[in-house]
Amino acid sequence: MEYLHGLLLIVGGVLALSAFIIAKKPDAKALLDKVTPFQAFIGVALLVVGLIRLIQIGPINVFRILSVAPLLGITLIGATYGAILLGFLFGMPQIAKWIPGESNAETKATNVAKKLAPFQMILGVICLVSGLLVILYQLGILKPF
Repeated sequence: MEYLHGLLLIVGGVLALSAFIIAKKPDAKALLDKVTPFQAFIGVALLVVGLIRLIQIGPINVFRILSVAPLLGITLIGATYGAILLGFLFGMPQIAKWIPGESNAETKATNVAKKLAPFQMILGVICLVSGLLVILYQLGILKPF
């Protein structure tokens, strides 16, 4: 589960930073165009995995880890909440399609996603760095203590 979370964070972070990456390296557009059609499903997966991690660890315990292992705590906060926010941003169009009929919740969620859109690059950096750190922790390269 941790490797999946880390990989989803990395892919989601790269997708969120795609405009910046293409501006710096135009030949990366072909590779990013292959992943972009899956952006909504990656968003839904990020949202689900982020919520599962939040339930597993607990919303308060995520912040308690900061006192024991600061880098691990910052990584968990960035990975958990970054996955939820970026997943909501990317997955909202797909989730809206799954909701039957026109509902008030759908329009509210779409409005919240539009308000989050300016922060897409910041969320992308947070998710990319958190994803790399999660993978490094899982491989044992970084030690929590």
